[in-house]
Parts: sequence; structure tokens; C-alpha cells
Amino acid sequence: MEVDGGSVVTTLPAEVKDRSTVPDDSPTRSCRALALFLADNLLSGVVIGPLVVCYWRGTWELLDVFLYPDNKAASGWTCTAVGNIGLLCIVYAQKPLARWMHADNTLHWLVGYHLYTYVLGGLNVCHWRGVWVLLDHYTGVSVLSSWTTFAIGDSFFSISIR
Repeated sequence: MEVDGGSVVTTLPAEVKDRSTVPDDSPTRSCRALALFLADNLLSGVVIGPLVVCYWRGTWELLDVFLYPDNKAASGWTCTAVGNIGLLCIVYAQKPLARWMHADNTLHWLVGYHLYTYVLGGLNVCHWRGVWVLLDHYTGVSVLSSWTTFAIGDSFFSISIR
């Protein structure tokens, strides 16, 4: 970026200045691109999205039933701890797991990939459920608590995108 008389002039690398090198991923560039775009959105909205919601709801409900069903605070704190500690461990386990899981070893790849995906998904649900249950337990479920958590979340979101 260069400043020229108070205005900002953006300088692009030479290869980007030539617009023919910038890929056109627009769905309107061809009938095939439009068909792929529509198929991708249909598959995402009708199949993948609802399956993700079913996974989250099922995992969440199982935790509601089996993890301290009569003590919301204990359930929330346990979920938060397990979710956060588990996610932290998975972050640090990625490199060793990558050395063990190679695509050329089919059994390691299939077992490791699926196990990793289920554990990661479960830990994510556990983390979010814990936070949500603790918020409900300590602040209650009301319009005031909803607006307060919305305002706090919005403030942090606004700061993080700057």
C-alpha cells in the first residue's frame, strides 16, 4: 500500500494485476459451474446440515441423560472441563497422529480418521454444552440474560474481526 497525497493507493503484485490469472470461481461462468454450485448447496443444506444437527442434538441429549442429570452445575462444569482439556489435548496430539495415520496404510487411516472425527466432534459438543448449561444455571433463562450474553458475545466478536 502506498499513500499518495492523503489517499491510499493499493499496489497489487504483477501476477494479480493481470486479471486473466485470477481464477473465476463464479457460479455464473458456465452451466457446469452453476450446476456444481447448486448441487453443493443442496447437498449442504438438505443432507449435511441436518445430519450435523442430528449429531449435535443426539450427543447433547445423551449428555443430558447420563452426565449428572439431577445436578446442572456439576454437569456443566464437567462438560466444560472435559471439552476444553480434551480439545487442548487433541491440538497437541495432531502431529504425533499425523505420523501414525498415513493414507498408504488403509487400516490406520480409516480407524484413525474416524476415531479422531468422533472424538473431536464429541469434545466440541461437550465444550459448547458445558458453557451453555453453566450460563443457563448461573444467569437463568430470561430476556435479560439473553440480551446480556448477546451483548457480551457481540462485543468480543466485533473486537476479534478488527
